[in-house]
Amino acid sequence: MNPAFFLHAFGARYDLPISVALYLFAAAIVVVVSFVMVAIFAGERVGERAVRYPRLPAPLLLAVGRTAVFRAISGTVGVLGLLAIIVTGFFGDQNPARNPAEYLTWIYFWAGLVILSGLVGNLWTLINPWSAIYDLVTWGRRPMPPLRLPDWVGVWPAAVVYLLFALFELASGVANRPWLVATLAVIYTVMTLAGMALFGRDRWLQSCEGFTVLFSIVGRFGPVETQRDESGRLQAVWLRPWGTGLLQRQRGGWDWVVFVILMLSSLAFDGIIATGAWMTFADALAPWVQSIGAVGTALVRAFGLLLLATAFLLIFTAFVRMMLFFGGGRVDEVATVTAFALTLVPIALVYNAAHNYGYLTVQSQMLIPLLADPLGKGWNLLPTQGYQPSFALTGAATVWYMQIILIVLGHVIAVYLAHLRAGERFRSSQRVLLSQYPMLVLMVLYTMTSLWILAQPITRGG
Repeated sequence: MNPAFFLHAFGARYDLPISVALYLFAAAIVVVVSFVMVAIFAGERVGERAVRYPRLPAPLLLAVGRTAVFRAISGTVGVLGLLAIIVTGFFGDQNPARNPAEYLTWIYFWAGLVILSGLVGNLWTLINPWSAIYDLVTWGRRPMPPLRLPDWVGVWPAAVVYLLFALFELASGVANRPWLVATLAVIYTVMTLAGMALFGRDRWLQSCEGFTVLFSIVGRFGPVETQRDESGRLQAVWLRPWGTGLLQRQRGGWDWVVFVILMLSSLAFDGIIATGAWMTFADALAPWVQSIGAVGTALVRAFGLLLLATAFLLIFTAFVRMMLFFGGGRVDEVATVTAFALTLVPIALVYNAAHNYGYLTVQSQMLIPLLADPLGKGWNLLPTQGYQPSFALTGAATVWYMQIILIVLGHVIAVYLAHLRAGERFRSSQRVLLSQYPMLVLMVLYTMTSLWILAQPITRGG
């Protein structure tokens, strides 16, 4: 998260009782031990049995989800949230610290809703403001669109949208301008509604709308699974173990792989720009771009993000190919790379939660006093004007240990899912075990790198 008034640090830096390196190696050992435990207790699960998971019907959730009142309320929440961003962005105080648009966009939507959808399920299907507006205009019908998107498009347009959004947040340097956030919200609303009208509601959302694709991936981690018919009517709701939805069948394609890698790399880059290594890199490029001022800084950050995403993609692909070599099975390479890319989603989710811990525990509270006067006109609509945020959960030590727990937990889940996916693909316990050695190395590297990045702003110690 890049708006200038938000801080990545949490007060005084923390003196670790042991060195950062020891924490990193301890976390890596936990991941290795989890690999051994998975190999022992799930090593015999091969073929379709490896990715089969229990589901418990949830008739109450189904009944609630089918009611028109619930759909109307959830859609209204999404539309009101979008309108609040637009109205306060245009007409509110242009100091980002006193404008609700910044909090709603960067904390409640971009950080909070993503994490909550991972914990619960795909909440975006309920509150997507653009689908709610479209359904209201068309009275819930699915009119035949005049144009058709070719199948080869895949989710490439959505990946481009996600990349542009990440560049705006992390590289542009202007993400903390409320009027600009509101302007882009209006432009994107017009484009999305036009795309849905021209190419069909569901087709546009599933291929071109970046947030719909993002939440469809994140929601697979959650425990709530739904099934809808062609008209969008809810048919069934189940409860499942967390993470198992990522084992569902998925069309193979580099578009999906790139989308997941962008999720990982953009989150990592948000942390990297707070490290000394990034400062050194940016200083090395400064002579080339300093003549164009702030634009030069934006170009350096954009280059850094693209470079990191490319490195992530190449490294991940190389490790999957090593996995295929050790596994020795004849499998579809693209489909396999796609399937294993989805096993990285828990890492993205926990890193998101760890990295944004301070935003969610402190900065989110700063919206409360703004509710009394959302446009900065001196109003007193609610008795929240003098609310002071609590810092009880944001001591540097608390942040550091919460980050360790989240990162290690996410990587352990990823190791488990990758092992099950290997069991489905290679269909031999010996091949599965051999194939997972490269993946174990990758997970250990991810664990140590993630914790090192998170340690830079809040800790000190050898």
